[in-house]
Amino acid sequence: MDIAVLSDIHGNGIALQACMEYLKKHPVDAYCFLGDYVGEFPGIRRVMDTLYELQEKFPCYMLRGNKEGYMLSGMGEAHPEWDSYPSTVGMLRYGRAHLTRQDLSFMESLPATACIHIDGMKDIRICHGTQRAVNEKMRPQNRENQEILAGVEEEYMLCGHTHKVMNIQEYSKTIWNPGSVGLPVIEEGAMKAQFMVLHGDDGAWRPEFVELDYDIERTIQDMHENGLREVAPYWTRVTERILRGTRVTHGGVLGRAMELCTQETGGCDWPEVPEIYWKRAFEEVAVRCS
Repeated sequence: MDIAVLSDIHGNGIALQACMEYLKKHPVDAYCFLGDYVGEFPGIRRVMDTLYELQEKFPCYMLRGNKEGYMLSGMGEAHPEWDSYPSTVGMLRYGRAHLTRQDLSFMESLPATACIHIDGMKDIRICHGTQRAVNEKMRPQNRENQEILAGVEEEYMLCGHTHKVMNIQEYSKTIWNPGSVGLPVIEEGAMKAQFMVLHGDDGAWRPEFVELDYDIERTIQDMHENGLREVAPYWTRVTERILRGTRVTHGGVLGRAMELCTQETGGCDWPEVPEIYWKRAFEEVAVRCS
């Protein structure tokens, strides 16, 4: 029994296509998707259609991530008072504008956590962040891990959200993170699409982590052709820097922008982060990380 496990696609249809082409040559019995289907890239339609096609052909275990929660909450379509903050909310609005009613109904139907049960195999707890919350991060040797894992009955656990590959054993549990298809955190080397295949045998599971090259420049060109620099100016610039190997993060630039805003204005509440501070934070952090 082999299960392909993919997480955090973030609308990167080109990276997802590379994963699908690999899996056509290395067939699996089922698919597991851990959430965050939309995000930083314009390939939303390709991603959603791929999910629907796989559901028709294979057993599929699919979850809702925090990005799906944003789409369902109305953050991507409401709040006209946020029009002046495109780098903060632009990609949320882009995602919502490119989802159909079918897509939203699909996302609403997805659970936040579930159990993969296959006769003769040990059960697997699956979640986006943790079983407690989609936006909670599961990290090695985190002081909260004992409490988190105390609520997990299964021996095995799959999670995403951090965009970092993880293979750990803590508190009698084995926890795996497949990394990110669309925008992984890679400490060294070129950007690649990440996922994993779980191989089941004699009741136990064995992970195989996969990293694939794909056309980074074509991905960036796709972002430009779809106007993402206008939709979310500095958020998109950060995405491009990550794709090209700069060790910068969206959270790092956003956090610095909010610090600069607070220093000069006395306060800064998300998402009301003026573009001037995004620009300064991007130039400061991107240069430091290059």
